[in-house]
Amino acid sequence: MSKLVAGTMLAIPLDASSHVPLFQQLYNQIRDGILGGRIPPGGRLPSSRTLAADLAVSRTTILNAFDQLVAEGYLEGRVGSGTRVVSTLPDTTMIAAPRAPLPKHSARDDNRLSRRAQQRWPWLALPAKLLGVRPLLPVNPDLTAFPRNIWSRLIAKHWRNVPHSLLGYGDPMGYEPLRSAIADYVKRTRAVRCEARQVLVVSGSQHALHLCSQVLLDVGDVAAMEDPGYPLARAAFLGVGARVAPVGIDQEGLVVSALIKRRLRPRLVYVTPSHQCPLGMPMSLSRRLQLIDFAHRMNAWILEDDYLSEYRYFSRPLPALQSLDANGRVIYIGTVSKTLIPALRIVYAILPDALIDVFVKARMAMGG
Repeated sequence: MSKLVAGTMLAIPLDASSHVPLFQQLYNQIRDGILGGRIPPGGRLPSSRTLAADLAVSRTTILNAFDQLVAEGYLEGRVGSGTRVVSTLPDTTMIAAPRAPLPKHSARDDNRLSRRAQQRWPWLALPAKLLGVRPLLPVNPDLTAFPRNIWSRLIAKHWRNVPHSLLGYGDPMGYEPLRSAIADYVKRTRAVRCEARQVLVVSGSQHALHLCSQVLLDVGDVAAMEDPGYPLARAAFLGVGARVAPVGIDQEGLVVSALIKRRLRPRLVYVTPSHQCPLGMPMSLSRRLQLIDFAHRMNAWILEDDYLSEYRYFSRPLPALQSLDANGRVIYIGTVSKTLIPALRIVYAILPDALIDVFVKARMAMGG
């Protein structure tokens, strides 16, 4: 039941039935009174004994609230004159008068945002319902098929004896046993040529694309990609100030000859050769070899996004484009989001040897 202080400068209701502790309620009331101007700067509060008697609470409750207010700079204790509100509160901290509502405007009009936030990303806005859980949603696997019971047993088994090394910051390239398992998997199933030291584990395909963009592209560089293509890859390239050059596709995938004729000299070419996004056709062998030769001659990088390769009706997954690369120009990106669950946030990039050191430094600078 609420109680009011009698004979003091401030009415303080306390509710013993509330889940909020009494000392916290008292702290909130006094703090709001100070900020609202109801207790003026330099104003003296009742003694802890008087306040405890008026509120019918323990003196410890009063002292706990006072101590917190003193620690935060609202109150000060003076020998011989009790506890007072500090006299140095500026007028701008007082909120006795109601604040006028803020004007409504869009984030795009806010001059505090960077140009890329105002100009390059608004078109990416997606309805929130697309990210939900519903049948036949292209971005999700069958979430009901995830082996929850097996997964929970394994988590419980291994977490009981977790080594100290897993509790720290860890290797910026990722957990070494996981990287070894990924390297073994992509070598067996996708013919990727790699070792565990080349595997970089990140927390999503967009994270991998953004990291590659930061490392490989300067402002004004050309990033070529399929048209139509993956819109969030375009967003990553635009986000670092690159110029995106759309290149047409046909039944064999990216039309490499059209890219060559345009004389763009791209720094990076983004492709989805195993399952073109969004049309689904694979890139033919001749186109793959043509693209690798083009990248070698242009001293460009190929970003191979293998986002959906495991899903095949009539044959094994196609070998990766990276398996044909003899010059170390291809960065291969794979994910477990479509085969397990997106919430695990496990995506891996297979890096050419020449890029390992710089990607480690970039990974450390952008988030371990």
